[in-house]
Amino acid sequence: MIPTPRLVWLGFALAASAVVLAFYPQAIRLWLILPAVLFLCTAFNLYSVYRIKLSGNRKIRKVMSHGQWSDVTVELTNESANKIHVRAHDMHPQLCRVRGLPRALSIDANAMTSVFYEALPEVRGQMIFDGIDCQVSTGMGLWYRQMKVECPDTVKVYPNFRNNKLFGALLSKRNLDHLGIRRLPRPGEGSDFHQLREYRDGDSLKQIDWKATARTQKLITREYAQERDQQIIFLLDCSMRMRHQDEKSSHMDDTLNAVVLLSHVALQQGDATGIMTFGGIDRWIPPSKGAHSAGRLMHGLYDLEATRELPDYVQAVETLAVRLKRRALVILITNLRNEDGQSALQALQRLKGKHLVLMADLKESDLESAIKTEPTSTEEAMLWLSAENYRLQRKLQHRLAVAGGARLLDVSPANLSADLITRYLAIKRLGKL
Repeated sequence: MIPTPRLVWLGFALAASAVVLAFYPQAIRLWLILPAVLFLCTAFNLYSVYRIKLSGNRKIRKVMSHGQWSDVTVELTNESANKIHVRAHDMHPQLCRVRGLPRALSIDANAMTSVFYEALPEVRGQMIFDGIDCQVSTGMGLWYRQMKVECPDTVKVYPNFRNNKLFGALLSKRNLDHLGIRRLPRPGEGSDFHQLREYRDGDSLKQIDWKATARTQKLITREYAQERDQQIIFLLDCSMRMRHQDEKSSHMDDTLNAVVLLSHVALQQGDATGIMTFGGIDRWIPPSKGAHSAGRLMHGLYDLEATRELPDYVQAVETLAVRLKRRALVILITNLRNEDGQSALQALQRLKGKHLVLMADLKESDLESAIKTEPTSTEEAMLWLSAENYRLQRKLQHRLAVAGGARLLDVSPANLSADLITRYLAIKRLGKL
C-alpha cells in the first residue's frame, strides 16, 4: 500500500493546524477530533483498497507485422463491491513501441471496461506480453495499491510485406517491369513439349514445326510448358557477416523478404521450395510445394536473426549434401568477406557438381558510399583506400566464384528481391535447371 498525495497533504494540514493550539490552548479537545477522524478515514480506506479484486484479459493478434501498428484491447473487470479508480499500463515487450498508454479510468462495482491502445514491434521473432500493471484506489483516494493482473500472451512478429510494392504486384499478378523484374517468361516458353497450335504473331521462328506446317499447309508452332516439380533451396547465412544494419533495415530483414517473395513466385511456377541456415543457426525446412508451403516457410523464418558466429561454408555444404539428394537450384545468400573467400570457393565447387548454384553477395551501403565520396582529408583518404581495396578483393573473389561454376548476383539488399526473381525466371525460361 502506498499513500497518495492527498493523504500526504492532509497530514501536513493537520500538523499545520496544531499551530492554532499555541494561541488557543483551550481548543485542544476540539482539535483532537481531527486526527481521530483522519485516522479512521485512513484505516477504512486502507481496508477498502486492500479488498479490491481486479481481473483482466487481453485481446491481441497472435501474429503481428514488424514495424506495423496493431490494435490491442485490454479488458479490466472490477470484482469488488465499490467503484474503483485505476491507472493501467500494459506490460508490453521492451522492443515494442506503444501509443495510448497509460490510461486512467473508473470502473463501477462488478463491472468491466476496455482500454484500447496500439503496439508496434521493432524486431521480428517471438514477443511476450506479460500482465497488466495497475494502480488502484477508491473514492477517498488516500491509499493506492500496486497490482499486477496476470494475463500473459505470446505473439509472433513476422516480416512486414504490407508496404512492399513488389509483394503486392506479385499477389495481383501485375506487370513487374517497373519494379525491377526485367522480363517475365511468356506462356509457351520452356523446354517441355506441350502441344501444337497455329502460329501467332510474336512466336519465335524456332518454335515452328515445319513437318506439321507442310501437312496442314498453314504455319504450326510447338508450344512448350514451363518445367515444374523442380526444387529451390535457399542456403542462408546467419553468421556475423549478416549483422550489417542500414538506415531502414538490416541485411537479414531484406534477405528474409527476398526469400519469402521468391518462394511465392516459385510456388506459383509449381516448384518446391526449402531452406537451410548456417552460421550459428542450423535450421532445415525440406523442400515442398502447395498452398501450405508458403506459410510453413514463413513460420520457419520469422524469428531468424544474425548471430556472432563465423560462417563455415564447407560444413554447410556437406550438411546440405546429406539432406538434399535431388538436383536443385541452390541459392546461397551471404555477405562475403576477404577472409571467407577460399572457404566459400571450395563450397561452391562442391555444390556445382550436382546442383545449379546461384550466389547472392550483398553489398554494404557504407562501403559503397565511401568509394563514391571524394576524400578531402587524410582520414577520408585512408578510408577510401581501404574501401577500394575491399572492392577489388571482392571483385577477384567474384571472378573465382564464376570460374568455379557458380552464377553470381552482386547486389544491394534493397534490390535483392527483384534481382533474385529476375534471375530465377531466366533460369526457368532457359531450362537450365
